[in-house]
Amino acid sequence: MKVQNLIQNRFSGGLSNEAEYIELLVQVFAVLVLGLFLWRMMVVFQKRRTAKRKKSTYFESTFSKNWKK
Repeated sequence: MKVQNLIQNRFSGGLSNEAEYIELLVQVFAVLVLGLFLWRMMVVFQKRRTAKRKKSTYFESTFSKNWKK
């Protein structure tokens, strides 16, 4: 196939990249949804981990409790 025929088919609508574009859009949405899901799971696990953590009394002093007054 000559280059001229290829260009003519491309601009006349004979060659279409719709399948590639649709596949790319599906991949983009899959990555987006998976990223949001992983982000929310990380938030849940972080909240659980901070809830289990023992609070330190090292920084609790009378000054740190009353410095805003």
